[in-house]
Amino acid sequence: MAQTKSQTEKAASSPKASQSSSKGATGFIPNSAIPIPVADTMQFSADTMKHLMESSQDMARFYNNRLRKDISFMSELGSCKSPVQGAAVWFRAASEAAHDYADQFDRVVAITLNGSASE
Repeated sequence: MAQTKSQTEKAASSPKASQSSSKGATGFIPNSAIPIPVADTMQFSADTMKHLMESSQDMARFYNNRLRKDISFMSELGSCKSPVQGAAVWFRAASEAAHDYADQFDRVVAITLNGSASE
């Protein structure tokens, strides 16, 4: 069944037809799926896992070293002969632990920043 000129004009001027054929300023049809750039998703995921594993390994090394130091401080504390010696060992242990944790924080931040800057 052929459409007459008036039927074609009515179809073209109907809101349904104009919505489906008009494009926004971006070149995408309105109300369609939002375009998301996913071209580098696999590379991003691989890099993220690499940095996560690197920082996890560094943290495991840190905790292992801290545990050794803490055990040595405890044995040293057990061999103290006076409260003054005990306090000196205790304060030295606390100071070294605080410095070690601060250094470890700096290392983890450096791993994160170096990883994100290289991509």
